[in-house]
Amino acid sequence: MNLTCYIIDDEYHSIEVLDKYIHQTPGLEFVGSSTNPLSALEELCTIQTPDIVLLDIDMPQLNGLDLADLIGPASNIIFTTSYREYAPEAFEKNAVDYLLKPIHYTRFLKAVTKVRSNLSNQTNQIASNLFFFVKSNIKGKFNRITIAEILYIENIGNYIIIHMNDENVTTYLTLTEVLSKLPVEQFSRIHQSFIVNHAIIHSLEYAQVRLKGEVTIPIGGTYRTAFREKIQPALLISKRDKSDH
Repeated sequence: MNLTCYIIDDEYHSIEVLDKYIHQTPGLEFVGSSTNPLSALEELCTIQTPDIVLLDIDMPQLNGLDLADLIGPASNIIFTTSYREYAPEAFEKNAVDYLLKPIHYTRFLKAVTKVRSNLSNQTNQIASNLFFFVKSNIKGKFNRITIAEILYIENIGNYIIIHMNDENVTTYLTLTEVLSKLPVEQFSRIHQSFIVNHAIIHSLEYAQVRLKGEVTIPIGGTYRTAFREKIQPALLISKRDKSDH
């Protein structure tokens, strides 16, 4: 599977160099570029999140360090710049690498290799966290919970009920404790008493979500803003639609 790459740099020559490097490297795919950071940010909101963003730091209107915060953690940021003094700030942004111009191909390739290594480690981590065990009401027995089968989790007093495809499991845990075992990109706590799996949300309203199977769960006011921000990348809304969403 190719890693998609997007370039943001106010210098056309720099974009041409990086574009050439991307096209000559097996496993990389060029998906776009921009010399304007604000236009780039708008375009990134309309395309599938690129795996790698090659981001110049010293640009007018909006510098790369600030732009990295707006792009978010889904893309692997590789900063590019002519100024070595930006390095400490760049790595504070959790950048994968920091390339000094003029950028040589071998150095570019080293940065891409870092991205591949990071993604491989993340995949291995996900694979090792596909399930967990919770204590049952039988002494000494623990039930296996397969994460992919969880629909939603409900808090009832001192217990939680894990609702799954074929069964419900009740155990003595808190929602906070079980949430620590779940992938943050797939599950959200949306109420004091509920955690939901994004994959089974059928429809979304201001104060509730409807899950597959006609289960309706309220969205608590305390959790509403964070939940909306989390699912924002999945909302497809026409720019012509000025209505409140």
